[in-house]
Amino acid sequence: MPDLRDLDERFSSLAAHRTLLAIRNAYLSILPYVIVMAALTVAANLFHFAGIDSGMAYYISHLARYLGELFPEVILLSLSWSLNSHHRVRAPAVMLVSLPVFWILCGWDQLGTEAGPQSRSLGATIAIYPTLLLTHVMFKLFGRDGSDSSAGKVVMSQLITFNLRYVLPGVLCVLLAILLRLAFVTLSDRFAPGIHAALVDRIPYGVEVILFVMFLQVLSLFAIHGYATMLGVYEYLHHKSALLGLPSPEFFTLYATPGGAGSVFCLMLVMLVVSSRREYKALARISAPLTLFNISETLVFGIPLVFNLRMAWAFIAVPTVNAVIAYTAMATGWVEPHPNSVHWAVPYLISSYLAFDGLYLPSILLQLTCIGCGVAIYTVAWRRYVYREHSSQDDYPVFPSRKASDSAFGDDALDIVLMEENVSRWSRVKQADRTLKWLSEGELELVFQPVVDASTSRIRHVEALLRYRDAQGRLHAPLFLDVLRHHPGVMEGIECWVIREACQHALRWHEQGVNKRLFINVTPLFFTSDNVRRCFYTALNEVPVNALGIEITEQSLLTDLPQTLSDIHLFQSMDVQFALDDFGSGYSSFNYLSQLTVDFVKLDKTLIEHIHHPRQASIVASIYQLCQTLRLQVICEGVDDQRKQAFLATLGVPLVQGFLLYRPMEAAAMEALLREEHHREGPTS
Repeated sequence: MPDLRDLDERFSSLAAHRTLLAIRNAYLSILPYVIVMAALTVAANLFHFAGIDSGMAYYISHLARYLGELFPEVILLSLSWSLNSHHRVRAPAVMLVSLPVFWILCGWDQLGTEAGPQSRSLGATIAIYPTLLLTHVMFKLFGRDGSDSSAGKVVMSQLITFNLRYVLPGVLCVLLAILLRLAFVTLSDRFAPGIHAALVDRIPYGVEVILFVMFLQVLSLFAIHGYATMLGVYEYLHHKSALLGLPSPEFFTLYATPGGAGSVFCLMLVMLVVSSRREYKALARISAPLTLFNISETLVFGIPLVFNLRMAWAFIAVPTVNAVIAYTAMATGWVEPHPNSVHWAVPYLISSYLAFDGLYLPSILLQLTCIGCGVAIYTVAWRRYVYREHSSQDDYPVFPSRKASDSAFGDDALDIVLMEENVSRWSRVKQADRTLKWLSEGELELVFQPVVDASTSRIRHVEALLRYRDAQGRLHAPLFLDVLRHHPGVMEGIECWVIREACQHALRWHEQGVNKRLFINVTPLFFTSDNVRRCFYTALNEVPVNALGIEITEQSLLTDLPQTLSDIHLFQSMDVQFALDDFGSGYSSFNYLSQLTVDFVKLDKTLIEHIHHPRQASIVASIYQLCQTLRLQVICEGVDDQRKQAFLATLGVPLVQGFLLYRPMEAAAMEALLREEHHREGPTS
C-alpha cells in the first residue's frame, strides 16, 4: 500500500506549485464579480418573492442572468492573466487568443443563441482548462523573449520575430481548437449513445444522484465549477425524475449544499466555534455574510480547501452524506419529494420556505439535520487539520514544546492566496515541512569548542555549538535554523532543548570537579519568548553558580533594546556572563558597545580573515583598543593559522578560539580534554 504521509506531502507540494497558486489567485481575484452577481441574483429573488414586477426588477433579473452567463469567460481571462503575468509571455496577447479558442471549444454553433440556463454553461466550463493548456503551452513554445534583439536589426526581421512570437501561436491555437472540437463532436456522436445506454440507464436513480453530488465536490476540489460543468447530467437527472415520478434533483440546493460548494456553511460554523486561533475566526466572520448566500469562494480558496488533501475527505463527504439523508427522507415520504425550484443564492431555511410556498416543518427539520451532520463531520476534519501535530509528537521527538498552532502548515495555510508574494511563502512552508521531516529521522547534538587563554594556553571557557546528526551518522551545521526561523513554536523547542542539554553537560563537568563556564548561543527568542525564559530560569536552578554564559548577536538586540538591556542586567545579577558574538559583521555593532554591559566581545572571524593586510590589521588593532578602553574582554575567533595567532599575540589579545587550537569536538572528547587539563594543572581560579 502507498505511504499516506508521503502521498499527503506530495499532494501538498503540488498545492504550492506556481500554476495551482495562479489558479487560486485567479478565482479569488474575481470574487468581487461573484459578489456583484450574487447580490443582483438575491435582489431579483427578493423582487420575485415580494411580487414586484417593475422595469427595475426586470432589468436586475436579466443583468444577473447575463453576468452568470459571462462567468466562464471571466474565469478564463483571470486565469490567463494569472498564469502568464509572471512569465515572459505577454498576458494580454494570451488572453486575446484564449477567447476565440475558448468559444470554439465550447461550441461555435452556440455563439448566436440567446443567453439562458441551457446555453453555453456546460461547454464553456469544460472548455476553460483545455483553452488555457493550448494557449499557454503554445505561447511558451513560440513566445520567446525578444528583448535581446539588437537595435540594428532590419524592420523585416523584427516583423518576422513579432509574427513568430504572437501571431503564429495564436493561429496554431485556433487550428488545434477546431480539430479538437471536430474530434470531440465526432466521437460523442458515435460512442456517446451506446455508452449512455450501456451504463447510465442501468444505474439506479438514487445512486446517480449520490454520485452526481460526489463528483460535484471532486471537481470543486480542483477549482472546477461543478454545477456548470455537469449541467447536462443535472438536466438528465431532472428529466428522469419527472418521467418516473422520483424525487427531483432540486433538493440539492435545499439540503446537499448549504452555504455553497462543500457545505462550507457548516465549516464556517465549525471555524467560529471550534477554532482557537483568531486568524481563523476572523476569516470565518469575513466569510459569513457571503456564505449565507452560498458564495463559498472566500473559505474554499482562503483556507484553502482547493488542492487540500487533509480537508478533501470532509469537503466531499458532507454534501454526499447530506444527499443520502435527504434522498432517503424524500423516498420514504417523510419530506415532500417535489419542491419548487429555488435559486442557489437564497439563504438556508428561507429556501425551504420558498420551495414549499410556506412554512413546511419537515423540510426545515431536514435542513437542520443536514447542518448538524455537516458540522459533526467538519469538526472531526478541522481538529485533525489544525491540531494534527498533537497526534504526531513522536514524529519529531526533539521538539517537545512545539505547538500545533506553530506547525509548518498551521502558520501559513490560512493565507488567502494573493498573487506572487505567496509563492515564496508557500515555498518556505514546504521547505520547513521537509526540514522537520529530515530532522525527525536523526537527532540534535551539541558539540563543544574551547576558548583559550593566549598567554597560558589553558582553556578559559567552552562554547556549545548546535549540530544535527542525520540517519547516516553525519554531522551537519545548523543551517536548518534559517529555514525554521518563521516558525517560532519549532524554534522555541530547539532553544529549550539546547538550554537543557547544555545544563546537563555543565552539571556533569561540575560533578567531575571541572569548573568551566559553558556559553550557549541563543536566538532573539531568548529575550521575547516566555517559554524560553521560563526554561532558562529552571536551568539556572539546576546548575552551580558561574556555570553558564550566553552569547548574543546584534540580531537579538533589534526587537526591543531597552527590554533586552534590562534582561541582561537581571541575568548578570544571577552570575550569568554575556558575550557579544560576531562583532563587526553587522551594521550597528559599534552603536551597541556604549549601551551593552556584556562581559566579552567576540570579534567576527571575517575581521581577522585578512589580518596580514596592513589596513585590516589597523582596523583590528583599533577595535581592540576601543574594547580595552570600555573594559571589555576581547575574544578573537577564527584563529586557524600561526600568522593570525602571532599577530594577535603582538596586540595582546587575551582570548582566542579557532581550528588552530581546538576544533569543535563531541561531548565525550570535550570531557576527556577537560579532565586531562584539570588533573595536569589543577582547577582554574
